Amino acid sequence: MALAAPRTRLRLRARLTLAFGLGALLLSTLLSAVAYGLTRDNLLDGREADAVVVTSRNARRIGATITEETDQTDLREILGNQTTIADAIPVIQVRRSTGFEWISGDPEAFGAPTDINANLLMMVSNPVGASAAHMRYKVQDDPYLVIGVPLSTGAGTYVEAVPLSDIEDTLSSLGLALLGASSVTTLAGVGLGTWASRRVLSPIEDVSATAEALASGDLSARLEVEGDRDLAPLAASFNEMAANLEERIERDARFASDVSHELRSPLMTIMASVEVLNSRRDELSDRAQTALDLLTDDLARFRQLVEDLLEISRYDTSGGSLESDHFGIVEFVIRAAREADHDEIPVTYPPEMAETVVEADKRRLARVIANLLANAKNYAGGASAIELRQFDNTVEIAVEDGGPGVPEEERQLIFSRFARGSEGGRRGAGTGTGLGLALVVEHVRLHGGRVRVDDRPDGEPGARFVVELPVVSE
Repeated sequence: MALAAPRTRLRLRARLTLAFGLGALLLSTLLSAVAYGLTRDNLLDGREADAVVVTSRNARRIGATITEETDQTDLREILGNQTTIADAIPVIQVRRSTGFEWISGDPEAFGAPTDINANLLMMVSNPVGASAAHMRYKVQDDPYLVIGVPLSTGAGTYVEAVPLSDIEDTLSSLGLALLGASSVTTLAGVGLGTWASRRVLSPIEDVSATAEALASGDLSARLEVEGDRDLAPLAASFNEMAANLEERIERDARFASDVSHELRSPLMTIMASVEVLNSRRDELSDRAQTALDLLTDDLARFRQLVEDLLEISRYDTSGGSLESDHFGIVEFVIRAAREADHDEIPVTYPPEMAETVVEADKRRLARVIANLLANAKNYAGGASAIELRQFDNTVEIAVEDGGPGVPEEERQLIFSRFARGSEGGRRGAGTGTGLGLALVVEHVRLHGGRVRVDDRPDGEPGARFVVELPVVSE
C-alpha cells in the first residue's frame, strides 16, 4: 500500500495573511448580504404598502362610479383618469349579464386576464368587503407587483400591476457596489494581514536570526531587550542562555588550550628522549627496536593531535582570523600537494582556469589540502587525483581516492571532531587524529566556502572530497 505524501503546511506568515483575508471576506460578505436584504425588503415593502393604499382607494372610487349602463368607452376613460404609483397599469373586471369583461389600461404590457395569476383571482373572488390581495411575479420577463381588490358594489374586480423594474435595477446596482466593496475590503484585509504578520513575526525573525548567528559561531549575538515590554522577558532569557552558552564554550575551549599547552613540554621531553634512543637503535635488541618504532609512531601522532587541538582551541576562543592574499589557485594547489609530499598525485584542471585568482589565507588553504590528502592516505590508501573546476563565481578543489568510499549516512558525521566513520579503524595503514576534517571545515568556513563528500563521478569505488571557494577575479 502506497504511503500518503506528507501535507505541505503554509508558512506562519502566509497563514496569518490568509486568516486576515478570509476574515475580511466573511465579514464583508455577511455585511453585504445583510445590507442587501434590508434594502431589498425596505424598497419592496414600501412600494407594496403604497401600492395597496393607492389601489384600494382607486377601487373604492371606481366601485362608486360604474353602473350597469357604464359601457366600455366609459370604463377606459375611468381607467385613464386613475392616479397610480410607479406607472402602474390598471385593469378592471366588470360583471355583465353575458359574463365578465376585462379592460386593461395597457394591453400590450399587461393584458387581462391572461397575465393575472389564477391564485390571485381566487383570493380576490371573496365576498364583498374582502381585503386586497397581492402577489409578485414576472410578466414577459418584467417583474410586477400585482394587487387585486374586489369592487364594493360586487360588480367586478379592480387590479393594478405595479412594475418593479426600477427596484430591480437599483438592487442590481447595489449588489455590484457591495460586491466591489467586499472585494476592496478583502484586499484591504490581506494587506492588513501582511502588515500585521510582519509586525507580529518580526520578533520571531530576530530570534531566528540571532539563533542562526549563534549556531554559525557568533557567540556574541544577542537580542534587544528594550522595546516591547511583552517580549522583554523572552529576550532577557534568550540572552542569558546565549551568555551561558558562550561562557561554557569559552571555558571548554580554554581548558582544551591549556591542556594542549601543558602537554607540549612533557611531549617535547619525551620526543627528545626517543630521539636519543633512536640514535642508539643499533645497540637495542630486536624486541626493543620494535617497541621503539611503535613508540616513535605514536609520539608523532600524539604531537599532531596536540597541534590540532591547539588549532581547534584557537577557533573556539577567537573564531580565527584570515591573512588573505590574491593568488592563482592552480599553481597554489600544485605547490601545496608537493609540499605535503604528494607530488605524484595528478592535478587536472581546464585550461581556462590557469588565470583564475582567489582571495584566501595561504597557510590555512594549504592545511586544507594537506589534511584532505592525509585523510585519503590514512583511510583510503592514498589520493588518486586532484581535480579543479570553476562554476561562475565558485571554484572547486576535489580530492579523489580509490578506497571503499563514505556511506551516505556518515557524510556529515565524518566532519565532526574525533569522528573517523565506520571504516576509520581499519582502512589504510594510518589512523589519524580524528581532527583533520574538522579543521578542514573550520578553515573553509572562514573563507566563506563549504566542504562536501560525493561519490566518484566515473562510477569507480572511492570518495570525492570537494572544497568550494569563492572566486574574486580572473
